[in-house]
Amino acid sequence: MEKEKYKPIACQFYDVLEVYASRKEPVKIAFFEPGQSVKTVNSIIKNLVTRNKEEFLLLPDDTEIRLDQILSINDTQFYGNCGG
Repeated sequence: MEKEKYKPIACQFYDVLEVYASRKEPVKIAFFEPGQSVKTVNSIIKNLVTRNKEEFLLLPDDTEIRLDQILSINDTQFYGNCGG
């Protein structure tokens, strides 16, 4: 199965993720897992990284979540993209 092409997230959503990462406060993250099942975790955001033109959120347990697979943070949904 071919991996879905990365779609940049909304700039305001990225800004919110950066704030949560810098504060190291627990957040509720809902996201699509491979196979399109939805998973929800409660954790802190350890870091945000870019690799091969894709952006990821890193959790303390080394879980990586591709940013365009996130449905919501603390039940707040964000739509659109940032520059393409």
